[in-house]
Amino acid sequence: MNTTDHDLQHFECILSSFEEIYPIWHDKLCPGRISKIKPMSSLCWRLPNEIIKDNSIFERYSPTFWVVKDNEKIIGVNSGFKTSDKVYRSRGLYVDLEYRKQGISQILLRQTILQGKKEECHWIWSMPRKTALPVYQKIGFKKRGKWLNGEVEFEPRCLTTRQIIYK
Repeated sequence: MNTTDHDLQHFECILSSFEEIYPIWHDKLCPGRISKIKPMSSLCWRLPNEIIKDNSIFERYSPTFWVVKDNEKIIGVNSGFKTSDKVYRSRGLYVDLEYRKQGISQILLRQTILQGKKEECHWIWSMPRKTALPVYQKIGFKKRGKWLNGEVEFEPRCLTTRQIIYK
């Protein structure tokens, strides 16, 4: 079943849990993943284009998870968490194949940006796959640096960032 643009008005992003989105991440977003899927990653962005590992974020911050559903079917997921006091990460964006190119990823990303704002962050970053980059760019993310090949699973990926605006 495909939805129309009119139908998107009834979709909302709701809080979820790692347990609820894990099957989507495991089976659809990262099938065959080698490393264990965890609620958070230790990867952190540092200016200008550096990605480092910082295990201390696991003690300092907590992730938030969201889903978009069509009736009871999960059709989109994403998560977010702080990677430093003023920087928030979007991680794990996935939209069901039947519902793509209909704005659901934008709903999820906007919710992630709002959460970063609630947590008083000034920047949000992500590492989308090449196929997902246009979605991020559509809502203001900028690609930084080169494509990552060999550094991460499910490549190529790139670093994207967006300033969180307070009005």
